Amino acid sequence: MDSPADNTLGNAKDYAKGQINNFIENVEDLTHALRDVDTPEIARVKAKVKIALAAAKSALSDGAAQVKNQARQAGRTTDTYVRDNPWQVVGIAALIGVAIGIIATRRSD
Repeated sequence: MDSPADNTLGNAKDYAKGQINNFIENVEDLTHALRDVDTPEIARVKAKVKIALAAAKSALSDGAAQVKNQARQAGRTTDTYVRDNPWQVVGIAALIGVAIGIIATRRSD
């Protein structure tokens, strides 16, 4: 079962991937629109864009996998710490709750 952190990470990853894919599609559309323009400068630009697109697609794939692995590792580390030190975690949570309560009461005055 996925944790809320996994779901949030998944949503953020999907949004970012969607935005990058939209950008890549727009660049590809632009490249296709310029296919009828046949000048040496446009040919050089199109070649550079094709290389950059291939690199961006590869980096997107690699980056997503790396972020996912790091998030899983952070989740495992946190889970291990909480299981090994439950009372410390309860104490830290209580202190955070008190601090938030103090801040909230000061803002309402």
